[in-house]
Amino acid sequence: MSNSEFKIPTEFNTDIYRILNDIDNILYFKWNLQEDTLQFTTDVENSEYDLPQQTRMASTFFWGSEHIHPEDSEEFNSFLDEMFWVKHSGDYKFFSKKVRLLGKDGKGYLWSEIRLILYFKDDVPATAFGCICNINVKQLWQMELQHTAEHDVLTGFLNKAACQRKVEKYLSKLTPRDLPPALIIIDADGFKAINDSFGHLFGDAVLTDMGLAIRSNFRQKDIIGRIGGDEFVVLFCELPSLNILDKRCNELLKNLNRTYENNNVKLPFSISMGIALYPDHGTTYVELFKRADRALYESKSRGKNQYSIYRSSLIGRSISVSSTRDPQHAEDMRQKAFQDNMLEFILNLLYETQNQDITISLCLGLFGKQFNLDRVAVDSFIKSSNQYKNDFEWVSPKGVSIKDEISEYANLRYELINATYVPTPYGVMSICSDTSKVDDKYADMVKKFHLGAFAYSIIPHGTETTGCVGFESAEPHEFSKEELTKLSIFSVLLGNILLGHRAERIFERMNRHLQNILDHMQEFIYVVDKDTYEPIFLNMTIRQTLLTASIDLPCYKRFHDFDEPCKGCPLLRLSKKGSEYIDVKLDNWGVETSARAYNIHWEDEQNRNLALIIQSSF
Repeated sequence: MSNSEFKIPTEFNTDIYRILNDIDNILYFKWNLQEDTLQFTTDVENSEYDLPQQTRMASTFFWGSEHIHPEDSEEFNSFLDEMFWVKHSGDYKFFSKKVRLLGKDGKGYLWSEIRLILYFKDDVPATAFGCICNINVKQLWQMELQHTAEHDVLTGFLNKAACQRKVEKYLSKLTPRDLPPALIIIDADGFKAINDSFGHLFGDAVLTDMGLAIRSNFRQKDIIGRIGGDEFVVLFCELPSLNILDKRCNELLKNLNRTYENNNVKLPFSISMGIALYPDHGTTYVELFKRADRALYESKSRGKNQYSIYRSSLIGRSISVSSTRDPQHAEDMRQKAFQDNMLEFILNLLYETQNQDITISLCLGLFGKQFNLDRVAVDSFIKSSNQYKNDFEWVSPKGVSIKDEISEYANLRYELINATYVPTPYGVMSICSDTSKVDDKYADMVKKFHLGAFAYSIIPHGTETTGCVGFESAEPHEFSKEELTKLSIFSVLLGNILLGHRAERIFERMNRHLQNILDHMQEFIYVVDKDTYEPIFLNMTIRQTLLTASIDLPCYKRFHDFDEPCKGCPLLRLSKKGSEYIDVKLDNWGVETSARAYNIHWEDEQNRNLALIIQSSF
């Protein structure tokens, strides 16, 4: 039969379902739980799995079977227990489990998802209908992404957040019968001098070498993480004795006690270690880390290149003796970690605080201090009203805050920044190294805000722009490649992680269906606060006419530069509440036009009295 004679189906039918199932390699089965027999309804022979077409005593067959990957057998057995012994008052219950099943023809184990609908008879499991889906490629890809997200690129060790999670999981499963672990913090001595003198590439090589020495000194089952620029943590699992720990630590100290030489410059390098023992010094990661950290700085204060085990007498030691992390030292360590690996620091900080606002606010200050800036700010763009609004800012003693600034100078400020946006190798940015060279109309504004130089980056979110983040200096300032690169990275983080849906403020949470309709109408349409005359929504027709973003001003000031409400303003004639509308004549940018005004309910957290005004366009 030719293609022309082939009848194309007009809807889903049995053949289409069969073909789609064959493409996806889905196996369907029926499992009679009362008789414990499992029957595949699709042909297993042509599948990728080494499974029988029909199995009696199916639960026994899978229990401890080689068909289940050894690392998955415990969880899979728990899955079987739950399925056979669950009580349920409804008609059915859905179950799902990811597990590695044995493939045929030497394919090894394949990641698969078992999905089944369990039906009940008298509240007891009776029959299950299910399927097995091959998710091997997807699962391996997700595991690779997770591995990348959890591991340090330079050393391959777990990053700070992932290391803490893994240690916490290990500690939570310990029983009194298990050998106790020890937590070790390892910190480099003299790394900053080497990094500053020999350069970052040389410094990376030193850290890589340090990581290799740590890896070879401990066992595969020990948990190792890089938690800072030159700081590592090791959970020594199943510690048989302190003698073994002493031997391991001394071997590592000896191996990493060396001198690096470059261009006839010789600099010493060593490590210091602090150790906390489970359960004597703590039973959680936080407790153990705190005590190991105390012990580490005991090692530092004694001359470095040694290890110390925590003891309670360290608690009362003075700052001058132990050189422990006083507030200024903690700030220095935080600043150093931020400079060494900004991306990892920000993501770890977000994980630890679980608060985007705290993370953003702290990062702004770290940027300001790292690059000697005078103001670092994050502004959101409210497209509905064509406005910028400052959300976060950090200001130095020489900088000037513009938080809640609503003067005409603020309007000029945004106008200058918006006028200089251009594509750059770092993304779309607005960069001015010396504001004394800009148009004279900005001179007073520049002086008022101590704006000597600025670099702003668009904050992207999908295909939209949600705002901008900027670096500012009170003096002329040539922005370096490092500054612009970090500004670009931070803007992407803001748009996709730190701000996320936060940028979708009140205007984005309005009645989207109504907003979409108003946006596509040709008339001039806007929503106004009846008490303040502040426009809170402008449709697309107005936004295209008013290209310059403005500040929060009453509609009569913003549209017409009047000092009082327009003649015949409908807001004065509308009742406080009610559903009436009125016809009026309004000045439409120099032309008298017909208009209608309505009281309107708009989804608004502030419960304001609002009016919708529709004016004829030109």
